[in-house]
Amino acid sequence: MAPTRTGVGRVKREGVVVEAVEASQLGAAELELWRGFRAADPVLASPYFDPRFIEVAAQVAPGARVAVIREGVAVRGFLPFQQRGGLIQPLAAPLSDFHGLVAEPGFDIAHLLPQLEGVHRARVSGLVAAGEADLSGLSPRRAMAADLSQGFDAYLAGRDARFLKDKRRRRRALERDHGPLTFTFERPTLTQVDYIIDHKRAQIIRTHQYDVFACGWTAELIRKLATIDLPDFGLRVAALKAGDKLVAAELGLTSGARHHLWFPIYDPAYGKYSPGGLMTLDTLEAAAARGITRVDFGVDADAYKHDFADPAEVVFEGVIERRMGARGNSMRIAGASRLARRFDRIVACEPSLVGQLRGGASFMAALNRRHPKVGAGIGLGLGLGLGLAALMVD
Repeated sequence: MAPTRTGVGRVKREGVVVEAVEASQLGAAELELWRGFRAADPVLASPYFDPRFIEVAAQVAPGARVAVIREGVAVRGFLPFQQRGGLIQPLAAPLSDFHGLVAEPGFDIAHLLPQLEGVHRARVSGLVAAGEADLSGLSPRRAMAADLSQGFDAYLAGRDARFLKDKRRRRRALERDHGPLTFTFERPTLTQVDYIIDHKRAQIIRTHQYDVFACGWTAELIRKLATIDLPDFGLRVAALKAGDKLVAAELGLTSGARHHLWFPIYDPAYGKYSPGGLMTLDTLEAAAARGITRVDFGVDADAYKHDFADPAEVVFEGVIERRMGARGNSMRIAGASRLARRFDRIVACEPSLVGQLRGGASFMAALNRRHPKVGAGIGLGLGLGLGLAALMVD
């Protein structure tokens, strides 16, 4: 049957049915198809598309589901998501840096919305466009990645010489002032996981951000991942010590030949030595030695990433909204604002309206502390009310 057009110029494939199921309902044949879709498209190699990550995330993330796309009896793809009222977000948001359809070419999220019961909007923040997906209207950003496919020495040859010289100087100074440096890159213990989460939360408080670990399930996700003992999948912890003092550490997630840097911490008392940067270079060297060919740094939001990584594929953020009218379904697609991103984190962490209101109030209070003039200008009540009304779930 020929495809027809709908909404903002998207092609609707007749005979396609979308069913939302629990991740635990996926059978062996469906998981094998999932792995096949990943293998066929390199942009799906991120650990966040690994079905083992999806399985763990679905156990703890409130509202977790997987949309199964079928055409006749054939399964054409999958979309992991979590639902907040009439809104869907990436599964494990706000912790999943990359996300999207694991599917054959020719599908995008806008195809799915009309068939997901009770869903009116989808918010994305690092949507990977596999195949021929039409994502015009969303805000494009670049994924940042370190290419280790030719080895660590080849990677270093592509970096700025002044940057590397500065890091060598700081390494010598740190070792001179505080003792010999040691670095490890291994599976973390639960004690290490809790240590990093605690220090990450302290950093969040210092910088007046919303605490993504306050809701509980996000920290539980990290702890569950830490219990997985597989050679090709799971958490890895990078740890840099000067003498007996831990000066920097980072939790990352590995899947096959890809590693994603996730939660870094460092001791501010050692800031002049750039311990986080030294740890990152050591992590890249250790990853290359273990056969990792690419290390992901997330999206290009932070300038420092350009010192270590290069722009890779385009990813997208924004909102896709299903609208009903006299002419049937249509789609409104728009990019995300900085404020929308921050409220998205609250909605992702807090499944209930009470939790979202509490999180919103906490965020606005932090904003007021960080920018008193802004807080005084908009007022906490007005800012919270407008933010929740415009950006949170239906």
